[in-house]
Amino acid sequence: MSKVATLQRAKIFVPVVLLVLVGALVASVVTAAPRKPPSPLGASAGITGGLARINGVVPVESGGGLPTAASAALADPPSEGLHRVCLLVELTALEAGGLSYDPADYSVSGLGTGTRKAIWFSPGPANVPQGQSLTATLVFELPDRAIDLMLELPGGPGLSLGAAHHRGRG
Repeated sequence: MSKVATLQRAKIFVPVVLLVLVGALVASVVTAAPRKPPSPLGASAGITGGLARINGVVPVESGGGLPTAASAALADPPSEGLHRVCLLVELTALEAGGLSYDPADYSVSGLGTGTRKAIWFSPGPANVPQGQSLTATLVFELPDRAIDLMLELPGGPGLSLGAAHHRGRG
C-alpha cells in the first residue's frame, strides 16, 4: 500500500514542480527591466558630459577600417563565428567640465550575445574640453549572427550598429 501512495504523490509532485518552474520563468521574463532602445545609427545620443555618435561601422576583414598602428591583438584572425568591426565614434563635449573619455567604458552588446569590450582602440583615455570633439576608433570582435547590436555608452541610451557590418556567413 505504501508503494501506491508513493506513486500517487509522485504523480502530483512532478507536475506541481514543473508548474512552479514554468511560473518562475514567466515571472522573470515579465518582470525583467526592458532594454532601453538605442539611438539609430548616425544619430547622436547624450552621454555624461556631451554627445556621442557613430560615424562609421566598417568590417575590418573588408580591408577598410584597419587601424594604421595595429596591435598584436589584431595580428591573429578572429575566432570561429566572429568578425571584427571598426567603429568610428565622435564624442563632443558640451558641459563646462568637458567630457571624460575612457575606451574601457564602451562595449557592444546584443540580444543573447553578452557584452564585448574593444580589442583595440585609439586614442587612449582623454579629457575633451567643452566645445571640442574627439574621434575615437574602437575595434570589436562580434558574433557573425548577432542581432540588435548596440554600442553601450557611459550615461547614455546606447547607439545602434545597424546591420551593414554582417558578413552573411554562418
